[in-house]
Amino acid sequence: MREYRCTRNALYTHDCIGHDDTTPRQGHYIWAINEEAAWQEMARRYPDETEAGFTVHEWEGFDVKVVEVKRDDEGNIIE
Repeated sequence: MREYRCTRNALYTHDCIGHDDTTPRQGHYIWAINEEAAWQEMARRYPDETEAGFTVHEWEGFDVKVVEVKRDDEGNIIE
């Protein structure tokens, strides 16, 4: 199985980021055997939006390392 990033193509009905532009949308990350299976999962979740369709792209996740940065009272980074 592979991970796919899927985005709804239909315009959102509420006022938000991505309302009328799909590029800032975070998407849904779906594990599936292929793109078609990922599309079908989106269709199951959003049956009223199948006519507008969904964008499906193969996705490769990555590890994120979170580092705490400590600063002194003057804003300088403490090593």
